[in-house]
Amino acid sequence: MKTLLVLALLVAPLWACAKHEGAGDASDTFIAFDPAFEPFRTWTSVTDTLVDDGTLPAGVAGARTQYINTLPPHGSTAFPIGTIIVEVRDDGKIFANVKRGGGFNTAGCVDWEFFELTENPVTITWRGLGPPLGDTYGGDPNGCNNCHVMCAANDYICSPKLQLSSF
Repeated sequence: MKTLLVLALLVAPLWACAKHEGAGDASDTFIAFDPAFEPFRTWTSVTDTLVDDGTLPAGVAGARTQYINTLPPHGSTAFPIGTIIVEVRDDGKIFANVKRGGGFNTAGCVDWEFFELTENPVTITWRGLGPPLGDTYGGDPNGCNNCHVMCAANDYICSPKLQLSSF
């Protein structure tokens, strides 16, 4: 009996994470693992170029293709929990934003977690509020929140082509 209880305590958290493979509702928490990113090249995509207007950190400007796993419903004021946006830059770097929910990142881009990925197979290089010490996100040593908080009106997504008002 004790073994079954221990097993149930170990399996329950894994089951809770596994059941949220797509977007959920606002009361959910979504934890992304490598398999969640694997099909990103089959998702809806947009291509744009960020022009350096003098306010962007070094390495952020340039062409990029962004892939989104699920478009938000028409009239949304926020991206749903479970939204994954993968950005492939013209220099080959791959970054992602995941709407994690659960109050994650309350001091910055509320509910969003940031990632760097590699491909073949898709693997998470780092995840969290920003890159690990000694690494950078787009050339900004202050991390992801530093720029993305400027896009709070669009739920912290800075893409000109992924504006909530356009869905």
